[in-house]
Amino acid sequence: MLNPYKVIKEIGFERLAGTDGEKRAIEILINHLKSFGLKPKLESFDLVSFEPGKATLTVEEKEFEIQPFGLNEDTEIYAEFLYLDNPDVIIYNKAAFKGKIVLSYGYSRNLMHSLKENEVAAYIAVGNPERKAPSWSHRQKSFKDGYVASATIKHADGIKLMKYSEKKAKLKIIQTVKNLKANNIVVDIKGKGIDNNLTLVVAHYDSVALCAGSSDNGGGTVTLLKVAEYFSRNQPERDLRIVFFSGEELGLLGSQAFVKKHLKELKKRAGLVVNVDVSGDAIGFDTTSVLGTKELLGYFDGVTKEIGIAFQNFLRIFSSDCMPFSVYEIPSVNISRRGGKGNFYIHTPDDIPKHVTRQGFENTIKATINFLDRVLNAKIYPVKKEIDESLKEKIEKYLWNLTLEKPELHWKPKYRK
Repeated sequence: MLNPYKVIKEIGFERLAGTDGEKRAIEILINHLKSFGLKPKLESFDLVSFEPGKATLTVEEKEFEIQPFGLNEDTEIYAEFLYLDNPDVIIYNKAAFKGKIVLSYGYSRNLMHSLKENEVAAYIAVGNPERKAPSWSHRQKSFKDGYVASATIKHADGIKLMKYSEKKAKLKIIQTVKNLKANNIVVDIKGKGIDNNLTLVVAHYDSVALCAGSSDNGGGTVTLLKVAEYFSRNQPERDLRIVFFSGEELGLLGSQAFVKKHLKELKKRAGLVVNVDVSGDAIGFDTTSVLGTKELLGYFDGVTKEIGIAFQNFLRIFSSDCMPFSVYEIPSVNISRRGGKGNFYIHTPDDIPKHVTRQGFENTIKATINFLDRVLNAKIYPVKKEIDESLKEKIEKYLWNLTLEKPELHWKPKYRK
């Protein structure tokens, strides 16, 4: 029997999409899948990736180490440095911060647009208290169309920097950006043929830069291995496809490539996606985000309670690999465990094996296998290919911010009086 925590330690290194770390992870995961008698395939896709670099901000001869955004090429900027308590001021005071290096708390895609529109020279995002500087990245389209030089800084150093507001500062970033190929790992488990429905269970196995990603998303990765182990020994009535995505942390790149490649089949056969993203907290809470119908939410809640696990269930969108499927009204159940150390440290160098536990994976693994077992072996397929209308606008907004392009949702027209 596969020990999930042992695998977490095996893949306890940076797995940035397209890099040597990804290749190491692929070898480990494929070896485990083959040990179950399965035949995994690699599906490659192109992307712009990077070798994590270094950055500094120097003001009045005081040098601070900062973490450059991914896809940010070599940059050297000398300009006035300003601290803003609320970065939304950049939106309201048009061009007031043109040519400035701005320090503020947090970051969002909406802010990214405003930084560029208002010609801010550079942006430094302050991370959360008690954590190292987080690893974030520009998007693929931002890299191609132009971006504002950006970096992150740990909270304590951000506080120290505040007193230098309105002083001259120098930002220096050294980082190599490359055109690379990344790989999704795809495994098919054929059912006995009760019908033609295809159910997918997915998780991303890549990590952010400088991070082992033990919770995000080592937790989802080992869950998929346990799913593969179980169904390789217990053939289901219906077909199951297991997909380990790469490039999630750089903008859902692997799942977007997969949907594009398999679109004809997915539109015809796909009935449900089960996505596992973040798990491993010994003390925490289990949560499900259902991107589908209220009936699907109730179904998951009921069959999970039958095995003694109570989830916090929500009908909502989920920022993960389920989103490219939602374009075609393919519903998803997104499973997570949060609230402890592992989750607290995601996207930082401290998302490491010692902050997750074998116990912290148990509910995620049990609930995922149980739910899939019920769906795959039901006499009548229990999931309607539908997403609640209340989520449509939220999906459109999310996809717009993700791709920086107007999305088109290919949903069945609904009758309205």
